[in-house]
Amino acid sequence: MLEVYKKTKLCEGLYGITECHRPDGDFGVQMYLVEGEERAALIDTGFGVVDTLRSFVETITKKPIVCIVGHGHPDHVGAASLFDEVYMNERDEELLPVSLSYERRMGDVFGREGYDEELREYCEKHIVMTDKLNYKNIDQGDSIDLGGTVLDVIAIPGHTQGSIVLLNRAANYALISDAFSWRTALVTVPKEKRVGLTAYRDGLADFLAVMNEDTLIYWGHSILPVDHAIPQDMLQACIEVLDGKTQQDVESVSHFAKRKAAATKKMREHVCGRVTLVYDANTL
Repeated sequence: MLEVYKKTKLCEGLYGITECHRPDGDFGVQMYLVEGEERAALIDTGFGVVDTLRSFVETITKKPIVCIVGHGHPDHVGAASLFDEVYMNERDEELLPVSLSYERRMGDVFGREGYDEELREYCEKHIVMTDKLNYKNIDQGDSIDLGGTVLDVIAIPGHTQGSIVLLNRAANYALISDAFSWRTALVTVPKEKRVGLTAYRDGLADFLAVMNEDTLIYWGHSILPVDHAIPQDMLQACIEVLDGKTQQDVESVSHFAKRKAAATKKMREHVCGRVTLVYDANTL
């Protein structure tokens, strides 16, 4: 059996779990395990290209495991079906047929140079496969009580319409999946003009309002905390685009802009401070 997962203890009751896809371990996706007194919560599940995530998590905690999907892209929902109790925002339901597909997940992991051939051969036989994900809806204002540890839900629709952030107020950290980063693409947004960008702006503002200068922000693709300038700059980027300050924006070269879902869109890139916002100019 090939082991693709490794853990990093970040603080008491919080572990980072990396799903590694290359021999040198420099490419992968990030999950987080939060342990309370009664239950544990796994936030995101990677691509699920092997079927050992649950057994790996059970080497870290013996408590019942709740799975929370931060958003419905394949690198975050792939192994969610291994768990008995799953939460996800229902607005990302429409993404699941593609996100759970064998072709999309194998293509994303192994459709680039430098992959581990031994791992590919193993994954072809052990990839997690399901046609449907059974989950409970979770949204803004909800919370998950693990027993002495509470995760509050903040909805930040933008990267996907169902993107959520989990905030542990007591321990002062946020687990953001891909709600924002130094480069965030908004592809599957509402068709109504300005609605998608406005919702993303408001979600970012809601998040910034509940964090403080010491809040640690953990992203879905790095074990290192995100600089607070990132959500601040992304909020400002939304404001500038909505205000029409787009004269310097260029056609996007993001891989999201090349997806089939973006074929009819006019994807542009807006740079603000340390971030790049990729958006559909047709929605303005």
